[in-house]
Amino acid sequence: MKLHTVFITHNRLHLTKQAIESYLGTVTGEFTLFVVDNCSTDDTADWLVGEGLYSDALSDNRYPGYATNLGWSQAPPDATHLQRADNDFVFLPGWCDEVERMFQEPKLGQLGMRTDEEELFAPSNVGGNNIIRKTLWDKGLRYDERPWPEIRKRNPGCSEDTYFSPAVRKMGYIWDRVEKPCIVNIDEKDREDPYYQKSFADRGIDIKLWT
Repeated sequence: MKLHTVFITHNRLHLTKQAIESYLGTVTGEFTLFVVDNCSTDDTADWLVGEGLYSDALSDNRYPGYATNLGWSQAPPDATHLQRADNDFVFLPGWCDEVERMFQEPKLGQLGMRTDEEELFAPSNVGGNNIIRKTLWDKGLRYDERPWPEIRKRNPGCSEDTYFSPAVRKMGYIWDRVEKPCIVNIDEKDREDPYYQKSFADRGIDIKLWT
């Protein structure tokens, strides 16, 4: 397995630092790392440049669907799997072994990086943190690139993830989730934080229901 991992960032530099550090400290095997920054207004872009991380800084927030497609398009020809990583999760030791084990199933097209127990509120898709076989990308699999507010107009509470896992099934593959914990959420869960208020409002989700 050769991973091409794309981190999607938007502000919260202190979380991005932890996420990328944990990834680099736990990833095993061959990999490439690419960061797409969705127009951060803090010091994220400067930090990425200073760290020498290969990245693309967008001039406006295009949201995760567009950013992921852009990052995955930069995968080297010999990559076998494409990974999306959000910047508010850290990686646990051994996650690569779990991913390798799960992808021994030949019909597995998409693997969510959180367990069923961790994703109780997302029964129809794996969520943002996931890995796909690059063969699906080569066959035309793409994220819905509409911004969250545009998706919300027709489907409140939905995002690009809502449509991606069903698209995997339409291509004749299955999606699944890891069976052992691989990542841990490190956000502060502060409902008063303007970042989270906007994030939930953009998707049409009541932030009061967030646990």
